[in-house]
Amino acid sequence: MKAMARKEVMMLFFMLVFTAVIIYLTIVMFQNRPIGIAIERVQQTGQYQISNLDYFGQAYKSGVKPGSILLEVDGRSAEFDPIVEKYMIVEQAKSITSKLDQFAPVITLFYEGWGEGPEGKIPFLELYIPGAALLLFAGFSLFLYLKKRNDPAALLLILFFMATSLCYYSMTAFKLRDPIGVSVVSLVLPILPFFFLLFMNVYMKRFNVIFASKQLLIALGSIIAVGDLIVFLYSWTTIISREALLPIRQMQSGIILAGSIVCAVLFAVRFIEYRRTHLRSLFIIMFLSNCVAFTPFLMFSLIPYWLSIGQPLSYSYTGLFILVLPIVYFYLITSSQLFDIDFILTRFKYYAALSFIPATAITAATIIVLEQGEKADWFNWSVVFLCAYVSMIISLYIKDLLDQRCRPRLFKAMYSYQESLDRFSKRITGVMKKKDLQEVLKNEIEALIPVTRLQFLTVDTTEYYVSPIGNELEERITKHFLLNTIDSCPLGEIISLPYGIGLVIGRKNAKSEVLWAGAKLNRTKFNSEELRWLKMIAKYASIVFENLNLIEGLLEDLEGEVAKEQTAAPWVLRLLFCLSENERRKLAADLHDSALQDQLLWYRKLEALLMDYRMDQDLHHQLNDIKEGLLDVIHQIRETCNELRPPLLKEMGLSEAIESIIEHNQVRVNYEIAFTSKLIKEQIHEEEITAMYRIVQELLRNADKHSKASKVKMELDVRGGLIYFHYEDNGIGMEVIHMKETFQHMGVSGIKERVASLEGEITFQTEKGKGLQITILLPLMLIEKNNERGSLRDSYLIS
Repeated sequence: MKAMARKEVMMLFFMLVFTAVIIYLTIVMFQNRPIGIAIERVQQTGQYQISNLDYFGQAYKSGVKPGSILLEVDGRSAEFDPIVEKYMIVEQAKSITSKLDQFAPVITLFYEGWGEGPEGKIPFLELYIPGAALLLFAGFSLFLYLKKRNDPAALLLILFFMATSLCYYSMTAFKLRDPIGVSVVSLVLPILPFFFLLFMNVYMKRFNVIFASKQLLIALGSIIAVGDLIVFLYSWTTIISREALLPIRQMQSGIILAGSIVCAVLFAVRFIEYRRTHLRSLFIIMFLSNCVAFTPFLMFSLIPYWLSIGQPLSYSYTGLFILVLPIVYFYLITSSQLFDIDFILTRFKYYAALSFIPATAITAATIIVLEQGEKADWFNWSVVFLCAYVSMIISLYIKDLLDQRCRPRLFKAMYSYQESLDRFSKRITGVMKKKDLQEVLKNEIEALIPVTRLQFLTVDTTEYYVSPIGNELEERITKHFLLNTIDSCPLGEIISLPYGIGLVIGRKNAKSEVLWAGAKLNRTKFNSEELRWLKMIAKYASIVFENLNLIEGLLEDLEGEVAKEQTAAPWVLRLLFCLSENERRKLAADLHDSALQDQLLWYRKLEALLMDYRMDQDLHHQLNDIKEGLLDVIHQIRETCNELRPPLLKEMGLSEAIESIIEHNQVRVNYEIAFTSKLIKEQIHEEEITAMYRIVQELLRNADKHSKASKVKMELDVRGGLIYFHYEDNGIGMEVIHMKETFQHMGVSGIKERVASLEGEITFQTEKGKGLQITILLPLMLIEKNNERGSLRDSYLIS
């Protein structure tokens, strides 16, 4: 509790100090406008000479010339002005007195604060944008504190946000050389890379990544502390002389630049280290966001300041880019998903290539118009080019977003193509024949693009014919053109024909299927959107066509296997029997859920009618007969459902399944059934249970209808890894050589195929008048091991 209270007190103290500093800086910035005069001391005369002017300051606009001698500031000698003496610039002055040279007249210029005079409007970028950025950072920080106050990474990110926003807001006060503004920027700005590295270390711990080593953090922190101490002593004391101003300024800028370089190098190193892991996108997003936020400040403000060559862009402009930081890092720390940075970068490369030439042309035109033959300032025009280049890239991104949102509403015809593709893709899912595919394709094209003709052609380059085609001039020319070009045209592509276009939608051996679309009815050419749509629809059609070809080939192979005498492959037989079982189960479900339920409904209505109403005796008797007939039909449907789909077959096991058949048959047959089975401990597969169930079912049906047996014996056992089943009856027997082997009739020949499908053995012993004996041996494990799907069985087909 004490720790929490101490933490809350420290946070409250920090917010009070932060608010007081902001209020003070705001007052200073409202009372003063930047003048922007940099001076140097002439060694020979000891006078102060104006060396440089800030383009955005009042002095530049009031006509002060570089090289002028500065005589007085606010009515006193320039050497007694504290800002001139300490920083060699003129700021927070109401008037200055200067002359161009010793023979020129003395000029006194007066400067006003914000809101004073005709040009005293508060500039947008000097105060309003930094203020808005401060509020944005503060809002994100407050949200993070309320939602994730116990997350150390969130607290460090808040510290980084507040320090960054404070520095940006203090830039105008820093330009005015206010002591508090100078202290904030000079002391806090070098610490920003250090704060960022601390945040990255804590944040990346959740991914088990050490971003920066402790030794590096200690070294960088020590350098920053020493630099801040020197700047503090120079700003607030007289211990360090003014001659150290330039070295201190270069040292301070160098520390900030070094910290930024360290962050960039660490990003590069960690990205190379983790570029093949799931952290790749995270590092790219962080690296790019920091580059976008700080590169303009470093390139156009800090480095020129470090080199003392003047700043081409004010802090107020380059600081705008730091607004990227709160958005990106707030998103990273609060979101569980990352945006697709690779997709954005791919688009960026394309947009950057498109924008280069137009941006160059805009820059060249601007130079010609504005320079009017004068020598161009290459640095300023580089800035113009960069601004134009970036603006065009951003515009292309915005165009892409607008296309996605507004294009379907503004361009209905274009959107209808997408609807057509969706509709066509749904329709072709149910296509099972090539004629159906052709019909769907023809209807879709006719609905969107009215053409003079739509004709499906078969082009055979081996036999050198096109069918069907007539003898008209257009048809003869198209036939000759197709025969000479079809081999070089890929599947799903468009052929430009002398009279229209051709869509290659299918190919089998030397034959190609082509849809010939004639010219449009309005006699216009096919536009790019129509061609793109036709090409896409041809791709869809070609995929379906190829699948139909594969299905036809598979059916032909199956028919060939089945047609071979005694040579059908076991997997083919298993496949057919599995499909048969599926159909039986579907039929049983349909009968149970529809016909049986309807019968039960009418039976109950009829029963209620007989009970609730008084009627003639004869009518009552007739309706009662109908009720009994309905009951028989219900019983028959239930029996049929049970035969088609035996209940709990897998759960019962093989012995119990056979016993259930015997118990069911014993009620309605005239022969005696004796069944013996030993305890089976082995686990028998569902396919084998189903096969034996159907075999016993057929044998008992054969004994009832054909054998005329009075006694049936069956035996079941597992011997040496084989399922052993023996059947014997005392019926009339048959001639084995006359058995007709076909799948059209189940019969005994069907039993043989069942056994063959499971790679088993079956033997028959029978003669006319001497009954029938059948012995079946089924392997518990199939001889054929894994199939191409890696499974041991094809029973996955049984649903």
